[in-house]
Order: sequence, then structure tokens, then C-alpha cells
Amino acid sequence: MQNYREQAVRIISSLVEMDEEKINPLLVTPPDPKMGDIGFPCFLLAKMMKKSPMEIADELAKKEPESKVFSKIAAVGPYLNFTINPAGMISSTLSEVMNNEKSYGSSNIGNGQTVIVDYSSPNIAKPLAIHHIRSTIIGAALCRIYRYAGYKVEAINHLGDWGTNFGQLMVSYKKAEALNPEQKVNISELLRLYIQFHKDAENDSSLQEEAKAWFTKLENGDEEAVRLWKLFCEESLKSFKALYKRLGVEFDYYTGESFFNDKMDACLELIAEKNLSEVSDDALVVKLEDYGMPPCLLRKKDGSTLYATRDLAAALYRYDKYKFDKCLYVVANQQELHFRQINKVLELMGYDWSKNMVHIKFGMLSFGAGIFDNQGEDRVTGSTRKGNIVFLEDVRDKATAKARALLEGGSKDPDIADKIDSLSEDIGLGAIIFNELAQRRMKDVIFTWEKALNLQGDSGPYLQYTHAR
Repeated sequence: MQNYREQAVRIISSLVEMDEEKINPLLVTPPDPKMGDIGFPCFLLAKMMKKSPMEIADELAKKEPESKVFSKIAAVGPYLNFTINPAGMISSTLSEVMNNEKSYGSSNIGNGQTVIVDYSSPNIAKPLAIHHIRSTIIGAALCRIYRYAGYKVEAINHLGDWGTNFGQLMVSYKKAEALNPEQKVNISELLRLYIQFHKDAENDSSLQEEAKAWFTKLENGDEEAVRLWKLFCEESLKSFKALYKRLGVEFDYYTGESFFNDKMDACLELIAEKNLSEVSDDALVVKLEDYGMPPCLLRKKDGSTLYATRDLAAALYRYDKYKFDKCLYVVANQQELHFRQINKVLELMGYDWSKNMVHIKFGMLSFGAGIFDNQGEDRVTGSTRKGNIVFLEDVRDKATAKARALLEGGSKDPDIADKIDSLSEDIGLGAIIFNELAQRRMKDVIFTWEKALNLQGDSGPYLQYTHAR
């Protein structure tokens, strides 16, 4: 369309005394395709030509400018509208596709500007769960789109790798290790230990104090606590990266919350220097009532910092390191207030670039009945502490199995057995990705296999089938 817009600009420039640079931003898309494909509003010309916009549009259309790419150039009210010649468009598009192959549709409109995309962001020591799928798929798509448009993209996975939950995990792990010195460490076992801690803590309140003590050791650099923390992080990343590979997702950086531990004090000092922070009920806050928001909590009564403190420190670090032109946070809409507060605090600190930090919010995902063949419905909306979750790997496996069943039941290819494994993976992945990206982003989504694997249209497998044909 950019090529056709440029053609329209040249025609308009030949008809009126107006620079092409001023014409291009004025072009619009008509509300109804029957009106045309590109519209030029004549309002700005009215004062210059001492005529109404409708008269000007009519006069310009009557000049009958010659064009091979537009089948019709006509006045529609105060607009001069251009209708693209479909035969010419089909011919030129197919030629461009064949000549450019994988680079077709790419551009350099980004001109090397830097965009940070912060997405997925799971918690360490817990398997990727279904609630991570929307952030992961949407974020990965944004990375691809921005790169294709000529931007420099930094894909960041802001891991949840700090907090009192690590103290809880250490208590449970040490108890299990005492019983079995050969205690395994993988992500499934870490989740089991986390769940076990909360079961035990229901009957023994002292465990919470023990967990706090372990986390304090970690914060103070205790050798054993740090060893366990690193072990938990390493095992978790192994699992995450294996599944990300199956989802076709890549990151440039895995910089979790812990990365900013030594950067928060400087951040808090900066906020204090701007006279923005104050003590309220023994907690450190930035009051935002004047902006229609509750206070932004920076430090709790016990001196511990929060997500807001880390996100503020992360924003300052990222701008200093990358000088980003845009920073996207692909996070569910429940965190809208959090990001509004972060942006406002940075704005009050005098950082104009905070307006380029954008919360890409999205609706929630839920499942239709029978998603796991009578297994797992009770896990969909439960809590991780009780083990009530749907694992993302289960969904990926199920999509592959469903795709395999479709191939085994309907393929006429005599050599299907040689490629059924890879085809099942690709079709299953296509079903998951398309099902996410085909939705209105802000809508809550109900996932069903019938829709995701529909072979009649509006699905990943149908798109793949059409492409293959």
C-alpha cells in the first residue's frame, strides 16, 4: 500500500500546489471499500483556493489525471478518492512476492530505532503455565513485526527470580534433601516442593518464619542460599528454553528481578532528590492522588522493596543502556494500574521518554469443556500453591497429538509416516499461535480444540493448508 500511497501523492501534487511531504500525512483510508482505497481530504485547500472542499474534490476529479495503477479517481464528498486497479495490483504483488521471497512485505520505516519488548516473564521454579501463553505469543509476534519493519528489537524476558517464595522453596528442599541426599532438582520437582511447603505451612506456622530467614540469608549473600538459588534458576531456565524452542520463541536477554537488586537504592535516591517520595504508615510511597491513582508503594514497612521499585529501576537501566525509542510491556490488563503508576512516577521525575513506555495489555484465557479429556478442568483457574494449574507444555503436547490424529485419519499421502512427527509439531504450533493472534487482544478468550484445529477456515491449520496449496 505504501507504493500506491506514493503514486497517489504524486498525482495530487501534479494537480495542486502542495509539496509531496505535506500531502502524504493527510491521506486516509475510506470507511467503505466501495468509496475507494485511498482518500485525500480537500479541507486544507479550501482556504487557499477560496472554495468549498466538495467543489475542490469535484474539480480535481474532472481533470482526469492519467494513471495505470488506479482504475478510478473520483470525488466522494470533500475527498478525492483513488481506487486501485485490482488486476494490476495482483500482478505486481505476485511479482514482488516471487522476486523478494522471504523479505516480501518488509520495510525500513523503523530506520534502526530501538524497541524493547518485555514479555512472557514467568516465575522461576514453576513450569510455564497456560496463563503465560498470551504474553509469550503476542510478545514474540511484536518482535517479528518490528524487526520486519526495520527496527532494532531487544527481546527481554523479565524473570520472576527473587522474593520470599525462594525462602519457602529452600525450606522444603532442605527437608527433602535430609530425607534423600540424592534429591532431584528439575522444574517438576521444584513445583512439587513449593506446593508441599504450603501444605506443611497450613499446619506449622513456624515454617513461614524459617522461609523468611532463608530469604534473608539469600539477600545477605549466604553461600548455601546463593548456591540453591542459582541451582533453582538454572534448572528452571533449562525447562523454559526447551519449551520456548518448541513455541518458536527467542529472547535476547533473560534479566530477571534479581538483576536490579543493586540498582534500586540509586533509583530510590533519585526519587527522593526530586522530593517525590514520603513515608506513610511506615512505608515509602509516591503519592499520586492528584492524578486519580492510589500511592505507588516503593518500600514496605519491613524495608523490603516491591515490583514497582524493581520496574522503576529496570526502566532507568534500560533507557540508559539502550536509549530505547519505545519500550513495550506485554502484560495482562490486570496490571494496568501498576504501569500507569510507573509511567507517572517517571514523568514526575522529569523523564520525557517515559511516554514511550507502553503497556500492551490483553484479556484473560480460559478453556472450554473437555480441553484435556476430563482431566485438568479443575486446574484451569486454581492457584499454583495448590497445584491447580494447566501447564503450557501439556497444551503444546495436546495440540501436537490432536494434529497427528487429524493427519493419521485424513491424509492421502503414502509417505506421511516419514514426516508425521514434524508435521504434527508444525500444525499443532500453528493452531496455538493463530488462535492467540486471531483474537481481539483485549477480549477474554475461550480456547477450544474445535476452533483451534478447524480445517474449514479461520484457524492456523487452514492457513497452513492454504499456503501449501
